[in-house]
Amino acid sequence: MLRSFVLILTLSCTASNSLALQWPVWPDSMYHSILGSYGMIQMDDLHTGIDIVVPEGTPVYAVESGYVKAIITLSGNYSSWRIVVGDSAGPGECDAWMYAHIIPSGLPYAVGDYVEKGAFIAKVVGWPSNPGTVEHLHFAKSHWHGDSASWANNFLNWNFVANPLEFVGPVNDTDMPVLENAWGDQLFAFSRNQMYATYFAEGAPIFGDIDIVCRAYDRQCFNLSISAPYMIEYKVEGDSSIPWTIGVCFADSIGCYSGGYQQLYRATVYQDDPFCHTEYTADNQALYFNVTNSDGDMVTHPGEKELCWQTPYFHNGDYTVSVRASDLGGNSVTGSMVVAVKNLMELSGTVTLEGSTSDYSGAVVTVVNDGVADTTDESGSFLISSLGGGSQLITARKGGYSSIDTTMLMNENRQLDVTLYPQYVCGDADASGAVNLLDVTFIINYLYKEGPAPVPPEGADANGDGSTNLLDVSHIINYLYKEGPEPICPTK
Repeated sequence: MLRSFVLILTLSCTASNSLALQWPVWPDSMYHSILGSYGMIQMDDLHTGIDIVVPEGTPVYAVESGYVKAIITLSGNYSSWRIVVGDSAGPGECDAWMYAHIIPSGLPYAVGDYVEKGAFIAKVVGWPSNPGTVEHLHFAKSHWHGDSASWANNFLNWNFVANPLEFVGPVNDTDMPVLENAWGDQLFAFSRNQMYATYFAEGAPIFGDIDIVCRAYDRQCFNLSISAPYMIEYKVEGDSSIPWTIGVCFADSIGCYSGGYQQLYRATVYQDDPFCHTEYTADNQALYFNVTNSDGDMVTHPGEKELCWQTPYFHNGDYTVSVRASDLGGNSVTGSMVVAVKNLMELSGTVTLEGSTSDYSGAVVTVVNDGVADTTDESGSFLISSLGGGSQLITARKGGYSSIDTTMLMNENRQLDVTLYPQYVCGDADASGAVNLLDVTFIINYLYKEGPAPVPPEGADANGDGSTNLLDVSHIINYLYKEGPEPICPTK
């Protein structure tokens, strides 16, 4: 049975960067509530900046000096005007800050003008066509090239390259991120990697290549809607482990609106299917994140969607899975649950016996870590099923023969074929490891009472003449009781 618990840890309620830029809205030296975070879903795309909640008419200031690259609107919408200030004047590639949802009239700058850091550049607009909209400044960091016409006509191709909240300060965010149950009463959901909407039942053991899905959100001093946490990490602890690994981080580029890149990015970071359905509407807000679609750095690539927790590299058993969601205000929440890993690998193969030509039975093959074994039949074949994954110590043993110890990576069905060689003590007919009166009895039973044959045969040849007979019995008795010579190993 899977068990879950949540531990909340507040690292800090404030975070400040002495090198941070001032906020782009008045007052520019205090923290402002955030309506929508960078990387947050919006319809089929991702939110390209942060929405800073301020009233209509709030002054907007340039956070860095630069040149006005464009003043444009989208589809002629009065509330969608924006001004873009880039870090160079020429047509080459450059980074630029975009200030959107500004009043289009009375702007103090035109395209091409130089703007000093801290200069007043616009005021925040209202939404006369949609009175229910919360007034805000959409603030984003973009990258593009070309003359003013190129900037004005290629908005869908601009690359949005960073999370603006990493650049401004102070960040006095007092709201904790939140982890919610993702699968019934279970904190996390476990899905088969690259198999659409294929989840393990609540409380069921998992196996194979696994995606870990969590449900999380954050509020940034604004309670009317949720946002995405800045970073989500995960770890796995048990017989083997995965250290804290970044699964999601909204820090680097999320690309442009065109070409489908944002859709690929979204499909990598967010989980969206009939069971773990990510959506952001007025009626329902739910954010599911696939934390294993990551190579652990702070940059998300659509190709990472194939990554996962490869449980076949882990032994069977219970593992504690933990997820930590953090924001840029220094707040974090950690949730953990126990899940059972139960892979069903098979180890098969043969054990042959050097010197034997027909009967290879009786060798015992053991998978030490899982504590399971099988004994070979006459052909030397064995089969051990329902094995766990990971590195497994495997032994092959048979009395009178050498032993084999080997380590195999059981991340899939494996085959092991080995040969055991005769190994004996001269005169030790019963393969007990010592020469004593029991060996005399063993040889007599073998010669005259249809007892078992010595294994290997050389062990009973106490006088080294190449055969087993009464002379070997006499040799052992003389050695044990009459100070006769030690048993002599036969030579081949």
